[in-house]
Amino acid sequence: MPGHFVMWRISRDIWTAYQALPGVTIQPPLAMPPAHAQGVANGAGGVFPGWTVQSSAELGNARAGHQLGNRNNLPPHRYLSLPAGAPAGALGPQLLADKYGWITELERPRGFGLTNLAGAPNAAQASWNSGASGYKYDALLAQMLFGPVSIEVYYLGSKQMT
Repeated sequence: MPGHFVMWRISRDIWTAYQALPGVTIQPPLAMPPAHAQGVANGAGGVFPGWTVQSSAELGNARAGHQLGNRNNLPPHRYLSLPAGAPAGALGPQLLADKYGWITELERPRGFGLTNLAGAPNAAQASWNSGASGYKYDALLAQMLFGPVSIEVYYLGSKQMT
């Protein structure tokens, strides 16, 4: 299942800090293999390749904005999942503190097959399209008000997600 946003790389500090916040989860859980784990059936009659030269090249093509035929050749990744609704407890202040930090690294490459942004009336997509100062933060919050948000992550620090 594709995420709403992608963040190619996340620091270990941020990864660890967000796991401790209310309502934030890592999907699949760390005790389980990541999405697109090597050898797992891809639902299209094949298996996911894992981290290979080909899957790394596919990720590079996606980062460059090339249209993917499908997502079956992407390497393993996990999702940082944020809860639906206005950020509660420590999550709200932490997101605000990160407005010009890691949140600026969120991307939505064309042709990557991400989940559409939503909101009434499409507030998250409108925020994303605005390009205004803090637009990624605004889009993230608008999407959270509509429902849970998932962010695909491919690297944890300098290591491939496994």
